[in-house]
Amino acid sequence: MSRANKSQKRSEFIDLISESITHDEVLGNIDYKHKTEDQIKKFIHPHLVESLTDYISEQDGKERDVAEDYVKKNLKWKGNKTNAVSHILFMGTENRPDMVVDMNGLKIAIEFKKGKSGSDVRAGIGQSIIYSTHYDFVLYFFIDISDDKTIKNAQGGVNETEFVELLWEQYNIKFIVA
Repeated sequence: MSRANKSQKRSEFIDLISESITHDEVLGNIDYKHKTEDQIKKFIHPHLVESLTDYISEQDGKERDVAEDYVKKNLKWKGNKTNAVSHILFMGTENRPDMVVDMNGLKIAIEFKKGKSGSDVRAGIGQSIIYSTHYDFVLYFFIDISDDKTIKNAQGGVNETEFVELLWEQYNIKFIVA
């Protein structure tokens, strides 16, 4: 299976999306430990719409309201009943990412998970690999809710660093831990 290439422009677009969902305004203003994943996605969604609207307005020279309408049409998420993410079939089961950005000629799946154990991390990695078979890129955003931030603090280890690089190089999956 061929993967979308990682041009500088595409990488910058992926980084823009990553930064908009991990920005201090987002991470610093919600109690992740006591919110459900759906509540977290609902909180993040307007921030992502705002960042993508700014990007489209600047890049394409579109009026802000036109850019925002374009973003809302091309940012699909489970929380929107009229513009929901479609299921993909894999191994006889239906799967769908939490959000999909369909812009700039790219389809980018976004998966959010929160947890405090290895099984929580693995579930999102497995889902992300499945999504990588149907989308150009996948952003997997894991929120470590363990008391001592075990998962977040371990991400600098040799095995972890190599695996995160492998996910990016082989599967176009950007794995972010907060």
